[in-house]
Amino acid sequence: MEWVVLAVVAGVAALLVGWPWTRPVDAPTASMALAERREMLLADLAELDLDLAEGRISAADRLEGRRALAPELRALSEQLRALGQPGTAR
Repeated sequence: MEWVVLAVVAGVAALLVGWPWTRPVDAPTASMALAERREMLLADLAELDLDLAEGRISAADRLEGRRALAPELRALSEQLRALGQPGTAR
C-alpha cells in the first residue's frame, strides 16, 4: 500500500515540476508594448534635441543623453524588425 501512495506523490511532484506553467506570449501584444516603448524613446531623443535648441542643456549633455538611450532603442528596433514590424527598417 505504501508504494501506491509513494507512486501517487511522485507522479504529482513530476507534474508540478515538469508542467509548462508559463503562458504563451501573445505576439501582437508583445510587439505593441515594444513599439510603444520605442516611441517613448524616440520622443525622449526629440526632447533632448529641443532642450539643446532652447539652451536648456549643453551639447555634451545632449550627447550623453543620446548615448544613454541608444542601446535600448537599438535593441527594441532589432526585436521589432525580427517580428516583422513596419517602420523599423534600416
